[in-house]
Amino acid sequence: MADKTMNDEKTIIRALFFDLDGTLLTSEKTLAPSTREALRACREKGISLFIATARTPLLETMLGWTEIELGFFDGGIYCNGACEKLHGQTRYAFLPAAVVAGCVKAVESFPGLHLALQLKDELHAFNCPLANFAYPLWGIDPQLSVPLNPNVFNQTVKILIYFENLVDSVTDLPSSLVNLCQTICMDQANVYLTDQGKVLQITNSQTSKFKSIDHLRRQLNLKPEEIAVFGDDWNDLEMLTGFPNGVVMGNADRELRCQIRYQTQSNDEDGIAYALHTLLGLI
Repeated sequence: MADKTMNDEKTIIRALFFDLDGTLLTSEKTLAPSTREALRACREKGISLFIATARTPLLETMLGWTEIELGFFDGGIYCNGACEKLHGQTRYAFLPAAVVAGCVKAVESFPGLHLALQLKDELHAFNCPLANFAYPLWGIDPQLSVPLNPNVFNQTVKILIYFENLVDSVTDLPSSLVNLCQTICMDQANVYLTDQGKVLQITNSQTSKFKSIDHLRRQLNLKPEEIAVFGDDWNDLEMLTGFPNGVVMGNADRELRCQIRYQTQSNDEDGIAYALHTLLGLI
């Protein structure tokens, strides 16, 4: 834990950006009561709140969020920054079609490996159907899935590669697959190995959580030091180190935690409330 707090440096925080899984959400994928109260207290003080997640914007169906939960937030970045939402407007960054085609072909060489293309307007294309129980957890209606073919390659916002159904993945991805995808993507796409090596996430190289947060920050006329960002996984590293007020969760990988200036408690130990009260001094 850092010896001094952000409040010691008289930082004025005007906006907060939260990763979801492992950060804002508990291990049960819910908002802890302490987190709800902390978010409510921040909003009452005029602080803007934003989501910064790898998920798509389907939080109503994925997490069962109602207007109460959604009402905490002023917008957000999704799909690791490839989708931005602010002031009722949505902005996408698509992968090059050749990258998508190469990754689809690469997956075919690994038996049992699954791939999903997350598309514009939150449509999905799968190389293999999900188990019935998994569709609600993805937040999608299986009947609204579109065929996986070259027609959707230029509409792809993010690629997900995984075993099982992603929501229940227990099998690590082979390093040869990861290396192959990195070779295919080169400088055209970001390749993130997350979820303890069980999920590969691929997005346009011109996007990232850091870049999209910085884009929203400039639209909001805020200085970098006027925002704080929260995360717990390797796809959060750039944003956690790219802004002065990066807060890593106590449940993050030890190697990741060592690179971040501020560390709070875990997502199951009121880590968000602790950070907002003790580290930032906002509530």
